[in-house]
Amino acid sequence: MAAGVHAEPEMRLIWLSFPLDVRDPRPPAIPAPSLEPLYTIERDGANVQTLRLASHTGTHLDAPRHVIVDGLTVHDFSPEEFVFTHPVVVDLPMGETTIVGIGELKPVVGRLKGADLALFRLGYGRVRRENPERYADKCPGFGVEGARFLREECPSLRAIGMDVPSVACIAHLDQTMACHNELLGGENRRFLIIEDMNLEHDLSALLQVQISPWRVHGMDSGPCSVVGMLS
Repeated sequence: MAAGVHAEPEMRLIWLSFPLDVRDPRPPAIPAPSLEPLYTIERDGANVQTLRLASHTGTHLDAPRHVIVDGLTVHDFSPEEFVFTHPVVVDLPMGETTIVGIGELKPVVGRLKGADLALFRLGYGRVRRENPERYADKCPGFGVEGARFLREECPSLRAIGMDVPSVACIAHLDQTMACHNELLGGENRRFLIIEDMNLEHDLSALLQVQISPWRVHGMDSGPCSVVGMLS
C-alpha cells in the first residue's frame, strides 16, 4: 500500500436472523412447517423440494397489512427501506409472560432519539435454545400502552425487532395483540416489525442492519434474512 494511504476499517457481517427449520419453536396458533421432496436426483435427475409454511414462521417481518385492512404489504416497501443506518440495541430483560409498558420504556427511550431501528433484547435468545416450548408461549411482549408510547416518543423509528416470536405477549393476546395496530396503523404507515430475531451477539459495534425479505405480491408479512454490519 502506498505511503499515506490508509485502509478502510474492516467490517464484519453477522446473521441477526435464524435459518428456517421445521423444528423451530413457534406460537401455538402457527402450524408446523414442512420440507418435502418433490423430485429427487435418483428418480428425476435433480432435487426439487416443496416448502410449506405460515408466513409468520421463524424470523419474519410484520408489515402493516398484517393487522390493517388497507395497510402496506412487504412488497410495497422500496429496497432502501430495508436498510437501517442508525440501529440501537436496547437490553430490556423481562420475565415470563410479562408485558412491556411505559414504565419499562421510559428509562431507555432517550437512547432511541434519532434511531431508525430499535432492537429489543428481552432476554429470550437463551430460552429459545434451551426451552423451545417456553419460548413459544411464555415469552414477554409489548402492551398497547408501551407500543403507543414508543411510537409517540420515537418518531424517527421505521422498525423494531426483538428476540421473541411475537411483539405481543402471546400469553395475554387479549390485552396485547393490538400493540401491532399501534405500531403499524395509520394511513400509508411505513413501519416494520421483525420478530424472532437472533440477537445473541456482542452488538456494541453495530453500524447497520439490512433486511432481505421474501417478496411475494399480496403477502402481508413473511420470512426474512437479517444481516448486521459491525465495525
